[in-house]
Amino acid sequence: LALFQEKIMDFVAENGDKILGKVSFDDVPGNLMSDLLTAVTRGKKSTCTSAPGDDLTLMRVGELRKRLHDKGLCIDGSRETMIALLKGNLAGDETVAE
Repeated sequence: LALFQEKIMDFVAENGDKILGKVSFDDVPGNLMSDLLTAVTRGKKSTCTSAPGDDLTLMRVGELRKRLHDKGLCIDGSRETMIALLKGNLAGDETVAE
């Protein structure tokens, strides 16, 4: 579901000029608006010349799942769930390193 939502948000972000005024966003849940803002921001970042960072909030679902899989963590769930798992794992890694 997270991957499907990401594709929809990418489409909306890329075609906003064609959608604006034709579709009502009155009943869109807040989490989907957050996903839409992520897609728009990711699109703007891809046109910049800055080096790609490790900003989990801007990563695509596929990259989040790959990182989770590499760490042996669950790859299912919403985008927010995957980010929380990775952040929790990173905090645990930092505690162990100290």
